[in-house]
This record gives sequence, structure tokens and C-alpha cells, in this order.
Amino acid sequence: MSVITKPALGSPCWLEIATPDPEATARFYGRLFGWQFDGATATLFGEPVAGVRRAAEAALGWTPYLATPDIDATARQATRYGGRLTDRKGDKAILLDPTGTAVGLCEGDGHHFTAGVPGSLVWAELVTWRATLADRFFGAVFDYGQKQFGDGRRFDHVVWYAGEDSVLARVRMALGTPEDVPARWIAQFAVDPDVGFEATIDLARRLGARLRFKPYRSALGRVAVLADPLGTRFALIDPDDSDESEYGSVIDDPYDD
Repeated sequence: MSVITKPALGSPCWLEIATPDPEATARFYGRLFGWQFDGATATLFGEPVAGVRRAAEAALGWTPYLATPDIDATARQATRYGGRLTDRKGDKAILLDPTGTAVGLCEGDGHHFTAGVPGSLVWAELVTWRATLADRFFGAVFDYGQKQFGDGRRFDHVVWYAGEDSVLARVRMALGTPEDVPARWIAQFAVDPDVGFEATIDLARRLGARLRFKPYRSALGRVAVLADPLGTRFALIDPDDSDESEYGSVIDDPYDD
């Protein structure tokens, strides 16, 4: 993922966290990633990387926004497949998918959004029990190509493509996970190689984050899933420590609650 200026339909074009305490959220991510804040916009070296939105309670995960040339047309298509528009403000909107997870929409030529560098978003995955429904919905609404990288049973991991570009993934919750565990997005942020993976995890924990389980390796890099001090899930990833043989061979499901 790189700086996105004119993304294709369904490509990530913004990232946002809903929080009841924007000041506490800004302090945590500011100290962890070196973000500065201009109102509700987080910046890294002067470039926007994410947004902070006040809400009644902390979200379970971050909300990725996906590009569309026409929010109304996308909303109509989403309605046909069980989704619904829940909020619309200018060129942005929130879409609730049929798995119960919120995803944002951005309209127009795209938003100035920096990703793919240390301290910013590099990947996002939808974690859900209703995996087949999610694949059908997002495939129909955003015209995603889809490819299975897990074995489809013990580890069900599907990557979604906008054209030739991989943009997001869907992970089925592990057998044994309570069925009432809600779906959520896990945003993965690249660690600064000068700081290191373990040191970044240690810093996050000192700042009040909780490590959900032991780190694991994937084809994209070494990953640790954490909950921030208010309970929102996110992940740290070291893209330099990847292992393509690890697709589908994770022993501990990274999203098992």
C-alpha cells in the first residue's frame, strides 16, 4: 500500500477511529507512532494518516474508508446485498455491512492519505464469523477479486483485490470462538525499523495497551494484535520479518477472543 491519491473502487482511502475520549486516544497513538494532531486529523511528518471521531463508546476496531465515485450508487448496491448507509457527511459516509461491521466510504477523486510507511496503515483485515456473507457482500458492492490463502477450514483467510492490487483481507474466526463475538476490522500499522518490533510492543504496553496474544509471522510480516487503552483493537506489523510459508499455518488464531 502506498500514498493513495486517486484510488480505484474499493481501495482504502482513509482510516478513522471512533472514541469517547479523543484526547486520550491522540496521546496514545501520538506517543506510539509519532503522530501530530491538527484537530481531528493525525499527521506524520506533516502528511495525514488517520482521523479521530468522537463517539459515545470506543469502537472495537478502526474503520477503513473505501473509495467510490458515487456514494449513493454504492449505497444502493449495498442495500441489495444486505448493507445500509448509517451516516452521510459531505463526501464521506458510513456503511454497515450485513456482518454488522462499519466501513467508511469516500467519494470523488480520492483523499490525501499516506499509508505504507512506518507509523501508518499497511494492511487491514475484516475478522468475522460470517465469512462467506462478507465475501459475497464486498465482492458484489466493490467488485473485488478474491483469493483464498488459508486452507479454508482450519485457517480461512481470503484476500480481496481491486483490479490487480490486493487491498484488504477477510479472516474467519476460529472454531471455538463464541458466536456472539462481534466482527471487527484490524488495522495493521508498520513499526519504525529504527525502533524495532519488540520495542514498539513494549512501548505500547507501557502506554496502557494490552497484548491480545503472542505475536505471529505471516506472509506480510511479523504481527502483534493489541487493544489500546480504551479497548480498540489494532495491530503492529514488521514488514521486514515476513514468511510466505506462514499463510494458513498460524497455530494460535490471532483473533480468537
